[in-house]
Amino acid sequence: MKDHHFESLVTRLESSARENPQRFLLWAMAVSMLGFAVLGVAILFALVPIALLGGLILVVIATGGKALILLLKLGKLVVLLLIPAWVMIKSSLQMLFTRFPRPQGRPLTEQEAPALFARIHELRQMMKGPRIHHVLLTDELNAAIVQHPRFGLLGWEVNYLILGFPLLQTLSEEEALSVVAHEYGHLSGHHSRFGGFIYRFRSAWGRMQAISEQWTDWGSRLIARLFRWYAPYFNAYTFVLARQNEYIADRISAEVAGSDNAANALLRVNLAAQFEHEVFWPSINKQVAKLPQPLADRSELWQKSLHKLMDEESRVRYLGIANKRCTDHLDTHPALSDRLRAIGIEADEASVRNLLPPKHSAAEMWLGSALHGIQTEFDQKWQRDAAERWQERHKYLAECNEQLTHLHAMEKLSDDEYWEVIRLSTELDPDFDQLPLLNELLQLVPNHASALYRRGTLLLEKEDASGIADLENLILKDSSATLAACEAAWRFYLERDPALAEKYRERWIARSEYENGVNTEFRTLPGDATLALHDLDAATEEAIRKIVLMHGKYIRRAYLVRRVLKCDDTLHDYVLAFETKFMTLGDKSKKVIETLVKQEFPVRAFVVHLGSQPYKRFRKQIKLMKVEPLPLR
Repeated sequence: MKDHHFESLVTRLESSARENPQRFLLWAMAVSMLGFAVLGVAILFALVPIALLGGLILVVIATGGKALILLLKLGKLVVLLLIPAWVMIKSSLQMLFTRFPRPQGRPLTEQEAPALFARIHELRQMMKGPRIHHVLLTDELNAAIVQHPRFGLLGWEVNYLILGFPLLQTLSEEEALSVVAHEYGHLSGHHSRFGGFIYRFRSAWGRMQAISEQWTDWGSRLIARLFRWYAPYFNAYTFVLARQNEYIADRISAEVAGSDNAANALLRVNLAAQFEHEVFWPSINKQVAKLPQPLADRSELWQKSLHKLMDEESRVRYLGIANKRCTDHLDTHPALSDRLRAIGIEADEASVRNLLPPKHSAAEMWLGSALHGIQTEFDQKWQRDAAERWQERHKYLAECNEQLTHLHAMEKLSDDEYWEVIRLSTELDPDFDQLPLLNELLQLVPNHASALYRRGTLLLEKEDASGIADLENLILKDSSATLAACEAAWRFYLERDPALAEKYRERWIARSEYENGVNTEFRTLPGDATLALHDLDAATEEAIRKIVLMHGKYIRRAYLVRRVLKCDDTLHDYVLAFETKFMTLGDKSKKVIETLVKQEFPVRAFVVHLGSQPYKRFRKQIKLMKVEPLPLR
């Protein structure tokens, strides 16, 4: 199903869910159950060759061995069918019983956080929900509820509440309670058990589809087509269901903690996420050039940064960015403005100007005396995890500084050296103003691909639409840059001109489909591929001949031809087809192929044996084209 068809289906289903939520839920459950029917068909189909082989054996026994000839004739065919059948049955059973990984995080005990567990107990009493078996702390600005099944899709879940330590540092106690209520609402709203099942089922179907793409016999390919037909409908229904569940959990959050606290929590988390990406991590990364080891007080720095650096103007700007985002079909979570509107809140500039950092964070209120130890644990773990990358980056930046000093000392720079000055200056100082140097370089080399892309994206970041011309020029000069250029243009126009953004998205999709088709064709060489005379120069042909001469002692003849790609006949792909010598002990073709594929050819080339299936038919094409074998003497 193409992306636009999927989006159209999701839009229709969202409308249906709003009109009649109960009916939609029944349809979603029915579509989910259909998946088991599809799986049942696959398993039954796989059992056919097994039943056929068993039937043949019974016929032989019943006839006293007279039907043995029939078994010998058909048995080989049935055995060949048994291999994909076994793969299909094994994959189906794994899908049903695969154990999912447990959620990861730092376990939090009731002794460490009695205030938090008391609030959780209150929520459970108030909402009549199931027990939270484990509370985990993570190093993320996020929260989640996870039902971990003991037996694959069959369930018997263990409930995990996952809270990000940076999140608790960001919110007040009542705001954090609204987040916990939102997550617990997924359980108490009676949709989490089904939702958890759906999530696991989606993951399992993804694995099953990936496995089915590798099936090659005609029967299995029919089942794979059935999988491909079903999966998009299942994904669309469950996507809409997950989106509706988010709105329900938000309403529960507002009822439990109050609309103001729920709204403030949504605002704080959204603004803090933008601040983290735009200010906090870049400020950390700037320290790498100066310090040989990671910072020791990162958690404390996060909380201080929120108080000092995220001022009124920043909050207003982040809200403006958040309000431009529309609810789309890329994320089950609705846009911030829609989530706030659903609980009766309209966020404006005044609301975020007054959204001062809390005097006491939820981390302080809930973790109490355990806070310092937990904070130290997270900081030390981050130091350990980041140490190797940090040290490598520190060493790399020192080398960049040496290279830049050397380039600055040179009287005249080549085009590549000019670009290297820009690249190194930016590596050492992300705030370095690249535009003047980029303008100079593009005056000297108007078609410099890297400079065109860099200047184009920089201009768009400065809200200067003239950057689009650079990106279009880049696509014209280098079609392989289409995806990156279209994505940059799409992001620029997404809020400014949705119609133009959609055109760039369509161009991105078209190019992506083209590249996927090319890459898929490059990975395989079917027996019915179209061959043509190669167009390589004499030096390249001679280099290939020498490789064959050196590493192909069992080769009698070798032919070098070009493979014509179905998706784009202008692309070049080559085939080295060979025949083995007559006077050898055993079949040496496999050994020849294993030896040759390890060599570095000047062009990409498939190495095939003309005596093997399915490449015997290549001989006819080679003969018709009158291809001369490579001279091997």
